[in-house]
Amino acid sequence: MLRSVFCSALGLLGAIYCLSVSGSGLRNGPRCSKDGIWKDYFKETAGSYLLNRTQWEVVCEEPPHVVTWHVTLFSLLVAASCLEVVLCGVQVVNAAIGVLCGDCRKKVGPRAQEL
Repeated sequence: MLRSVFCSALGLLGAIYCLSVSGSGLRNGPRCSKDGIWKDYFKETAGSYLLNRTQWEVVCEEPPHVVTWHVTLFSLLVAASCLEVVLCGVQVVNAAIGVLCGDCRKKVGPRAQEL
């Protein structure tokens, strides 16, 4: 049971890390090329580029549709890591209760096994 607590806590830390990295990726935007210059053009917008879709193709000429791909990928990562945080959090609580309270199986005495 204690091993389950540690494994769930490790999964929870991984989910929080994934959530922070993918959130940061969404906020900063992709690195793309405009007029042959590669730069993080959306970094100064603090995530407001997500609401202005007309700006996507104007600012990023190359690679084509990179902003759409970037937003889709990191949005899916945010959603998956949020789900993982919830599931691992529930499992940490469940395993901690199991460690503190023991398991629910009834102990069978030697006489009951003979029947």
